[in-house]
Amino acid sequence: MKAVRTFVCLQLPAFARDRLASTRQRLRESGAPVSWVKPHNIHLTLKFLGSVPAERLQDVVGAVQRSAVPAPPIPLELAVLGCFPDKRAPRVVWVGLKQVPQELRNLQKRIERELVAIGFPAESRPFSPHFTLGRVRSSQNIGELVAAMRAERLEPLLFEAGEVVVMASRLHASGALYTPIARIPWSSAVSEP
Repeated sequence: MKAVRTFVCLQLPAFARDRLASTRQRLRESGAPVSWVKPHNIHLTLKFLGSVPAERLQDVVGAVQRSAVPAPPIPLELAVLGCFPDKRAPRVVWVGLKQVPQELRNLQKRIERELVAIGFPAESRPFSPHFTLGRVRSSQNIGELVAAMRAERLEPLLFEAGEVVVMASRLHASGALYTPIARIPWSSAVSEP
């Protein structure tokens, strides 16, 4: 069977995607050569798995289901515009969280532990939650991009995350096409006192 490029993520609600699309458009006006992520593809990666044999996808879904223990939705606030590695030589433009809730860290650790237990390699880098807006292709107009980032006033954007998505990614000439393999809610099993 064919392998599927796979990752585990949190997606944005529509209103948040729309706001980030506006931010992305203003940054795009800098003229820097950036591969901008389509608004519906903006996500927070919890675990990148790479190429997964199709027959193992249900194992992945099962591992993520085991990690999504019943809990209230996680409140997230997007409030930081940044880039990796830094603004002197940006390679990735992203939006980050004002604070990383412990619940999000715990969820990511559980997902990592469950996936490592079924044979996927452990992540070597520390968890750095962010929503990628674009990837810089060259240094042309980088000064303009950095100036646009400094001028951008990112209004805090609050939302709640209540599900994890196991996502398939297929690369096409027009960009990546993401298709959910499974949506796994963790908040549905919480009973109110």
